[in-house]
Amino acid sequence: MKYDSFERNHVILPNRLKNLKQFLDSEYEGHKHKQRYATNSNSEDALTWSCFDYIRNQSPKKQQKAIKEIIEDAFDGEIEIQNDRLREFRIDVGREFVGFSMNEKTEVDASIESASFIIFFEAKLYSALSLANPPKRKQHDQIARKLRVGLDYARGINKDFFLIILDIAPVDKMMKREPKAAALEGASGYHDKWKTAWWFNYYKNGRNGSRKPLCKVLHDLDLDTERYSAEHVANNMGWLSWADLFKITLRTSIGKD
Repeated sequence: MKYDSFERNHVILPNRLKNLKQFLDSEYEGHKHKQRYATNSNSEDALTWSCFDYIRNQSPKKQQKAIKEIIEDAFDGEIEIQNDRLREFRIDVGREFVGFSMNEKTEVDASIESASFIIFFEAKLYSALSLANPPKRKQHDQIARKLRVGLDYARGINKDFFLIILDIAPVDKMMKREPKAAALEGASGYHDKWKTAWWFNYYKNGRNGSRKPLCKVLHDLDLDTERYSAEHVANNMGWLSWADLFKITLRTSIGKD
């Protein structure tokens, strides 16, 4: 559905309209791509802004609770962020990050940065994962690009790095057992959404018992250290459904601090 105005398509808190306009007018690589879908109800940017801007404008205590729940849900309760790691933090939507050593950059749908860690969120709704396309100067797929820039950025400021895919269903519900050749075919729409889960699994769990794909990313960045080992980086790759994020966002609106 297309609305008559972008305001109808976003959750806008009091005094945040100017900030939303700045977000929609922002450029990346010379294009204002957020404006193109600003009135489209299927916009990933609209959902991402609506949830994360709402959360980041709540009290610090409610923000901390929301971040801890996001981590819990994205990692099935296997990773917990302690309160001492959330004394100071910032939540951004559409922030551009640049790696320290390789000077690669990427725009991140949403991010959470504290004194000790940085979280990148790659948000997907009905669109498929963007694959590598060297002729169009896309050397890496979206997950690899987020890993490369995120790890390079985190290494430069001595922080832990997390990557969370935000999508419409749990990863096991979207996963298809297909050969790599099928996963490499051009992704163009909803019927290719399984490829996001496939590539996520490719980097997180590897193939045939080997984490060679992820090891290559680390090797290219010269990150073969204990802190950024393949096992550690893989463990820090999580998956969150929009349904879980919606519930977390709504919970921040009720109750006392």
